[in-house]
Amino acid sequence: MLNDIKVGFLSATSSIKRGNKKTLTFIVFVLALIFMNLVFLPSMIGGISGMFTGFMQYPYGDIVVEPSLDNPYINNADNVLQKVRAVPEVRAATKRLDVGASIQYKQKVVGSTIIGLLPSEEYDISNYPYIIKEGEFLGDLAQDEIIIGAMLVEGYFGSEIYDNLGGVRVGSLVNVTYSNEVTRNYKVKGIMEGTFELVDLNALVHYKEIKDVFSVDEGKATSVVIRVNDPKDVAKVKEKIIAVGVKEPVFTADEKSDAILRQAMQSIDMINVVSNYVSLIIGAALILIIIYINVLNRKKEIGILKAVGISPISIVMSYAFISMFYVSLGILSGLVLYFALMYYFTVNPVVFYESITIIPEIQVGLIIKSILTMLIMSVIAGIFPAWRVSKESILEAIWGR
Repeated sequence: MLNDIKVGFLSATSSIKRGNKKTLTFIVFVLALIFMNLVFLPSMIGGISGMFTGFMQYPYGDIVVEPSLDNPYINNADNVLQKVRAVPEVRAATKRLDVGASIQYKQKVVGSTIIGLLPSEEYDISNYPYIIKEGEFLGDLAQDEIIIGAMLVEGYFGSEIYDNLGGVRVGSLVNVTYSNEVTRNYKVKGIMEGTFELVDLNALVHYKEIKDVFSVDEGKATSVVIRVNDPKDVAKVKEKIIAVGVKEPVFTADEKSDAILRQAMQSIDMINVVSNYVSLIIGAALILIIIYINVLNRKKEIGILKAVGISPISIVMSYAFISMFYVSLGILSGLVLYFALMYYFTVNPVVFYESITIIPEIQVGLIIKSILTMLIMSVIAGIFPAWRVSKESILEAIWGR
């Protein structure tokens, strides 16, 4: 068997050296594009998924504790925080009070979710403090102040799609009527823009504002939001949080966002799967056609090789090596193109609506899987036509019948 491999390798080397260099260049170019399609589209999809995951961290962090179904509040939120913060893998945790309200500015009225939070704790929990486009973030002593989401402000991304408050700006006074019909006046401290509905259709006030409006105890919250040291350990940290005695429902951000994103991501993933299958079929067909034509042109030569004692296995191995050579060059060229595009789109991200950016995500596991898939495909596509001809008799091969 070892001798068959050696003979096949020598035969393949000789055939490649005698081959047409222009044809080789074209084949490698097409295979490079096929490989590129296998890895580039999933990288862009990974970037889109990562973008959505980043958005979901605003309401849910890495892990979120919520009230049980029969209770609008977590009644012992401070106790929950104490237990959660005792878990070594937890980086930070905070409590929030979310309520429905309507916001009025002059003659404009919009519905919104008002999030009551503890400002100093949000710096380690969410990006709220870092997406203030106008004005400043809330302070720990903030009273009668509010942060407005950009989609509620005329002129910002998304404001043309949703009802907005017109020309409200930093320093403007707005009236907020809460779901219990209590009305409060607030001065706009800042405008935040996260370029996503879950962020930009909301407004932020101090936790104590919501507590006072609804006359709830200091220990109540509608959610406890948690960030962990290593996002890869989220599932394990969730189990530890449950193990330390947190009785309320505990969810990871992925679990909470799954229902929102599942349908959209499934559709995108389906496009990706179809695209990959089509690419592999085209690649396999290309190699099959190339090797088949090569075999037909060398049919007489194959017959002579068999006549002088070269085994059919050596002939088949020869074409397996030839097809692997083509595909290996295609993969190397495709990798060069891929990393060049990754660098370009990292420096120049895809931008939608002037503010949403998508940076492709390099997936090493996917690259390795695509390389192995292409190589296996090349062996199968290269062996099949050669195996068919090697089974013919010597005279049939020599006479080309």
